[in-house]
Amino acid sequence: MPASVLERRLHFVVGKGGVGKTTVAAALAQVAVRQGRRTLAVEMEGGRLARLLGGGEVAYAPRPAAPGLHVMTVEGRAALEEYLGLVIPVKRLLSSVFASKIYQYFVAAAPGLKELMSVGKIWYEATRTENGQAAWDAIVVDAPATGHGLQVLRMPEAARQTFGAGLVQREATKIMDLLRDPQTTAVHLVTLAEEMPVAETLEMHAELRELGLPLGAAIVNRLHRRRFARETLARLEAARGRPVDERALLGAVAACAAEESGWAAINAGHLARLRSALADLQLVELPFLFVEEFDRAEVELLSAQLEAGLAGRAHRASERRQR
Repeated sequence: MPASVLERRLHFVVGKGGVGKTTVAAALAQVAVRQGRRTLAVEMEGGRLARLLGGGEVAYAPRPAAPGLHVMTVEGRAALEEYLGLVIPVKRLLSSVFASKIYQYFVAAAPGLKELMSVGKIWYEATRTENGQAAWDAIVVDAPATGHGLQVLRMPEAARQTFGAGLVQREATKIMDLLRDPQTTAVHLVTLAEEMPVAETLEMHAELRELGLPLGAAIVNRLHRRRFARETLARLEAARGRPVDERALLGAVAACAAEESGWAAINAGHLARLRSALADLQLVELPFLFVEEFDRAEVELLSAQLEAGLAGRAHRASERRQR
């Protein structure tokens, strides 16, 4: 039986660009830290993850961001050069390789090489030990947006099938074994309850299933829930006849209330579609936060709600097993 979502050690957070994937990855990393797990948060495309977690500038090597939390970035070219540094110990020869035009062309032209090396670097961190114990209790990966994210997760299996017996096939097989291990890995889908994000999420869900990757939760971000009765909106509209100094304020309130009710209705419809189509997944709902600037305090708030949502389903599943 697969480990519950919060017990797994390697978490990939995927989704369409603009749905708040990085924010959810940051919130999930904070969940792991609060549970007392030594956590590594990984960016695969330089962005806001480190800043949201208080890590400042992110680097290729893990660096501390907060007690119990490290952050790092993963980039295919750097991962390849690190690997070559392990197999070519002579620095002068290594420098010659990196400087050669053939190497530069190969890195630029080889299809999928950077993706393979990037996920290989994550495999390395997930299997690395220190003093006989795993270096990290939890690794949270902010994967690239939908299309590129799928390419990254698909590449080890493509390499395993493409290359004959040898080093590349052996390494790709080890990576795929880790990615497909339901005791270790979870791939979380982040979406909005809107038409295009939902459509892409359902497509990605099908492709991840086809790859045999263990899924974690479907996280529906930025949900609108406030609805106002038509009578309330009508009274606000009628109140525009009040004194001039009140009209602008009441008009703005009426417009905001109508817009929020409209978004809540749209979200509810798409949320029902997600519940039906992703019945095999844990569904976690995160609210739209009405704030002027989104920063670490908001991530902490969402992190608490994310933890409650994930733990709630795990608790209910535990209760069912005990009956």
